[in-house]
Amino acid sequence: MFAQTQIKHFQEKGWVGPVDIFSSTEITAVKECLEANSRTIEEADGQQVITFYNNVINLETPRDHHLFHKPIAELFKHSKLIQHLNQIAGENLLLWYTNVFCKMPGQGEIKWHQAKEFYTSSDIDFEKKTLVYSQDENPLNLTVWVALEDADLENGCMRFANGSHKQIFKILKGSVPASEGVFAGISAHKTVWQKEQQYSLSYEFEENDWEIELVPVKAGQAIIFTESTMHSSLPNLSQRRRLAIIGRYVRPSTQVYPYRWKGDFIDENAHNIKRHFCILVSGRDDYGHNVVRDWNDLDETEVEFQIMSNLVRFGHVNIPEGKLQLEIYGLDKQALEGDCQDQEPNPILHPRKYIQWQAWNQYKGLSSTEAMKRYSQLVAILPRKETQASTYNKTNTRKIDQELPTAADIQAWLISYLAELLEITPDNIEVKIPFERYGLSSLEGTGLIGDLGDWLGYNIVPTLLYEYPTIEALAQHLAKELPVKA
Repeated sequence: MFAQTQIKHFQEKGWVGPVDIFSSTEITAVKECLEANSRTIEEADGQQVITFYNNVINLETPRDHHLFHKPIAELFKHSKLIQHLNQIAGENLLLWYTNVFCKMPGQGEIKWHQAKEFYTSSDIDFEKKTLVYSQDENPLNLTVWVALEDADLENGCMRFANGSHKQIFKILKGSVPASEGVFAGISAHKTVWQKEQQYSLSYEFEENDWEIELVPVKAGQAIIFTESTMHSSLPNLSQRRRLAIIGRYVRPSTQVYPYRWKGDFIDENAHNIKRHFCILVSGRDDYGHNVVRDWNDLDETEVEFQIMSNLVRFGHVNIPEGKLQLEIYGLDKQALEGDCQDQEPNPILHPRKYIQWQAWNQYKGLSSTEAMKRYSQLVAILPRKETQASTYNKTNTRKIDQELPTAADIQAWLISYLAELLEITPDNIEVKIPFERYGLSSLEGTGLIGDLGDWLGYNIVPTLLYEYPTIEALAQHLAKELPVKA
């Protein structure tokens, strides 16, 4: 339980911690759960990030993994934790949100922000308030920040503007480039939240006007704060990652995603929240404003499918290349998305996409439930790997005994690809103009390199697009160097 001095600290500063609540066993269970259900990828700039997949909303996101993974849900329902929260907020509380923050070496700061009603780092839809509070109560939105690994000044600990919870700071919409947004320093979050937005919000907040306090914590310790407190975190300048997870709590009188009752299930960050639910962790709910359940509503078939798909997604099974691999891909798409509605890809420009399209399209008419069952049956018999795979090998689509492409061949392919992507004629593509002049996003550039690698039959590092910035330069380099390195 909190001492009176700790409660006073929270009331005056807007936060309290570090707090010792969880055992090493409980922290280890959550950490192992996250590590088993994540993968490390390398972005175009060489930065490593860890990605997660939410098995309830079927989306790659660090959000709301307590909806599927019991160790995470149990952590944020912990009786000792809830007793601490009750001292601050009263008896009736809903757990409505969790998020994983894994700051890898080299990742930047999370900038100053407070989150009272909106939960977005870019200007997507400010008409959609995530939370609508009762006018009869003071707004309450508590965050519990749990360190799964040590967080210190070197690898990006939290910091708070003491007393700032007593003031609501004006949101400046579209005031900074997306690259300078609140979460721009953490690529995994930028991918999910900022998407291809050009501008991001900031706050009318001056750091020098406030007493700033840094809060290093040890693995297993927690910080409890109100989201109205201005907070941020330092960049990770160490060679260690900083893994943490948060849970957020509101009173049952607060409406969470209120627009869902009008049939709108896309939140301001483009997540589908149709299957989202809150968990009553203490007290009672006399309002009925929210979907409140003890656990998700996935049936046995879907739970089994999600478990099996995680084995594939995170590299825990060995999948032989060829027909079986394509069957698993096609059944996964049919289970989650239904019949293929995509236009048939060009097999020359997009060989991998064409093969995948065929694999999915062959199951047209198969029900989602049947596709899930067949998928699970196939994956269940695959041999397990002893350790988690961090990368995936691509299937080469060009046979070794085929004639290697010339610079002219590669150049022609690039011209055709860009013409199709930009919906212009090949005559309008200039081979000496930098790729950036065509307005390619980082996602489109990565896709181009991936498809080109599939066509050539080689794994190509995305940074080549920057090292050889024109069609002509890239084609000449690949024709000269790739056969030697293959």
